Amino acid sequence: MAKPAAKVKGVFERPAGSGRWYARYRKDGVDVRKSFGRNKAAAMAYLDKARTLKRTGEGVVPSTAKRPVLTAAEMTLAQDGVLLGELCEGLLKQIADNPEKYRDQYNPPRRVARIKKAFGKRVASSIRPYEISDWLSSLERPDGKRISPATWNGYKCVFSALYVYGKERDKVSVNPVREFRQRKVADGVIRYLDPEEEARLRAVLQADVDACRPDQSILRQRRLHRICELDVALGIGVRRSEQYRITWDAVNFDRREILVPKTKFGSPRTVLMNDDVVGAMRELQKMSLVPRVWKKGKPCKVPTNSVFAIVQNRTWFHNALSRAKIKNFWWHCLRHTFCSRLVQQGVNLKIVQELAGHRTIAMTARYAHLDKTNLVKALALLNHKKKIKT
Repeated sequence: MAKPAAKVKGVFERPAGSGRWYARYRKDGVDVRKSFGRNKAAAMAYLDKARTLKRTGEGVVPSTAKRPVLTAAEMTLAQDGVLLGELCEGLLKQIADNPEKYRDQYNPPRRVARIKKAFGKRVASSIRPYEISDWLSSLERPDGKRISPATWNGYKCVFSALYVYGKERDKVSVNPVREFRQRKVADGVIRYLDPEEEARLRAVLQADVDACRPDQSILRQRRLHRICELDVALGIGVRRSEQYRITWDAVNFDRREILVPKTKFGSPRTVLMNDDVVGAMRELQKMSLVPRVWKKGKPCKVPTNSVFAIVQNRTWFHNALSRAKIKNFWWHCLRHTFCSRLVQQGVNLKIVQELAGHRTIAMTARYAHLDKTNLVKALALLNHKKKIKT
C-alpha cells in the first residue's frame, strides 16, 4: 500500500477531499492565502518560494495574494517593461478615487496629463534624471513665459509621485526624480489690506447692498453675505478652503469658538471669535440662503448646514477689488492681513502662530519686520543723551 504524502505546513485542501488547494503564509501580521485550484504542486512551489525570499530578503513577498511573489531578477525583468504612461493612469485613478487625500483635483491631474504626453511611451526605468530636469526647465505658461520656480517644483513633485506609486506596486524600483533638487523659491511679498484699502472695499460692498430694491430681498441677503464673509476672513484668518468648510454645528457662541473640521494639514483645529466675527455669524444665521447647485443633475457638494451658502467668491471678490482700485490682492491676502495686523499691534509671535495655525514659528516670523513698536523700543536703548539737571 502506497505511503500517504506528508503534509506540508501552509499548504491545505479546503474543503477536505474537494481537490482545491491553497497556500498560506504570514507577512507583516497578515495571513496571505492564495488559491491554486487542483494544482497542489504549484501551491507547494509558491509557498517554498515565499519562505525562501522572506528568509533571504532577495525579492518581494507581498502582504496580499493579488500581487506576485518575485525574486530580485524577476522584479528587474518585470519593471523594465513598465511604461510611464501606465504609472500615469494608475496615479490618476488613485487621485480620483481619494478626493479627501488629494483635495486638489485640478492641478495634479493636469500635470500628470502633461507628463504623460511627453514621456508616456517611454519605459519608466529608462528615463534619466537629466531628461526630467531639462524637460521641466523647458516648460512654458500659456502666455509663453517660463514657469515659475514654485510651479517647477510642483511638476517635480507630481513626477516623483508617479515613481512612488510605481514602487509601492512593485512596478519600478527606481525614482530618478530624487537625483536632483528642487528650485529655491524666494519668499513672496506679504500683501495685506491697509485701512484705506479696506475702507474703499467696504464702501463698494455696502453700495451694492444699498442698490437693492425693496423687492430684492434675496439679492440683498447675498450681498450682505459678502460683507460677512469678509468680516470672518479678517477676524479668524483661516485659509479659504477652511473657512468655507465651517458648519453651524462647529460654531459655539457661548465659548466664542469655531471648530475648523479639516485644515491644510488634515487635522481639525479650534479658532476663536472676536466681536466682529460673532456679529457676522449672527447675521448669517438670520439669512434664508441655500447653496446654489452649479451643475445640473449633480448633487450640491456644499453641506446643508454650511455657515456660508455662497462658496464661489472669486467673481464677486475680484470685481469688488477692481471697483475699489485695489491691485495685486487675492483672498489669501486676507489671511496675511490677519497676521500682519496682530504683529503690528505688538502681539507676541508665538501667539500669532497659535492664532494663525502655522506649523512652525519660522512661518510666522515672516511678519516680524512689521512690528514697528518693538523695533522703535529696541532702538531707544541706544540713546546716549541724558537729561541735564538744572
